[in-house]
Amino acid sequence: MADVLGARLLSEVKEERLDEFLQSLRSLHDPKPTKRLGLPAIDRLLDVFTHPPPTQQESHPQWGSPPLEQHAVPPRKARPSTIEFCATAPCSGKTQLLYHIASACLTPAAYGEATVGGKEAAVIWIDTDSRFDITRLHSVIRSQLSLHALQSKSLQQDLDQVATAALQHLHVFRPQSSESLIATIRSIPDYLFAPNRHYSSARTLQACIISNISAFLYQDKLDADVYSPQTAEAANAVPQPSSGRFTQRYRDIVSALRALQSKLSCTVVTGNIALSPLQPSTFGSSVRPHLPAAWTAFCTLKVNVVRQRIPKFAPAMSAEEARLEAAERLIAVRESAFNGWVDSWGIEGWESGLREALEALDYKGAFRFRVDQDGVRIEEHRENP
Repeated sequence: MADVLGARLLSEVKEERLDEFLQSLRSLHDPKPTKRLGLPAIDRLLDVFTHPPPTQQESHPQWGSPPLEQHAVPPRKARPSTIEFCATAPCSGKTQLLYHIASACLTPAAYGEATVGGKEAAVIWIDTDSRFDITRLHSVIRSQLSLHALQSKSLQQDLDQVATAALQHLHVFRPQSSESLIATIRSIPDYLFAPNRHYSSARTLQACIISNISAFLYQDKLDADVYSPQTAEAANAVPQPSSGRFTQRYRDIVSALRALQSKLSCTVVTGNIALSPLQPSTFGSSVRPHLPAAWTAFCTLKVNVVRQRIPKFAPAMSAEEARLEAAERLIAVRESAFNGWVDSWGIEGWESGLREALEALDYKGAFRFRVDQDGVRIEEHRENP
């Protein structure tokens, strides 16, 4: 009898790993984080998509149920924080926005008498397209700090030193293939847990930024096409169709990123280049996804970014008139802004209440940002993209 009772009690004990226990403890302490990246325009969107509002049935109990104050509504499970910035053309501001996010995560919360408002955390930057520019990121960080320099003389004097110190907590990796990307993501926890390898052991990992998630798209498709059954047999692997092998690459990427988020609770931020044009939609425009469904389902939020168009020269304009107007046109191009808005592709599959929550935001969550030689500034959007 005692053995049966002991076995029953033992079966009720839940086992979990240390990282799972810490994640549960973090969720209890901060169940709904609202400042994931330190940028209000983007944090508001992440808040809506990672914490969907309760359905109408959950908010209004049925007839005969306990009163509302006694009716406990179980909270929906928060979705992982993953955001993709997608552009349909070069020079759309996608990479500059990634620099701005990295700057907000790296800068200190305060310095001297100045309140900077940074997350004072560590950032992983996975440079898949080998275009990362450390000088540009330093300029963006310095520009962000200079906005608060008037509050503190010490910050004015130490502007460059503070910016350089922030970069010590940026960790850049350069994989050359999808296999290398997967291995890199899987190695990040071990790398960060080794305090003798970096200066960020006392900081949390705020963001894992992948500059271009589709950088190896055509390489993967080519590898899948040339992977024959004979090759699989020589490698002692099960032969797969080319489409299945290509899809499996992205499943492995998603699996590695999920494990990283589970251990370190970081936000995954990626850039992407669309292969189809913008299409009109409820929230501005949408883009047909070109990556496998595994990635589309993993991505919590997709934001399209585009540069405001400058009118072209009139067809009847002479060369002399164009020459006289060139200087003004160059200024207009330099001062043109960039727009960002939520991609609503597949809106019919959104969770209930999500569309209403997004429409309740100012300008449906759309925002505008400007890029100059010093840095990046995000401002609220004031007109339809």
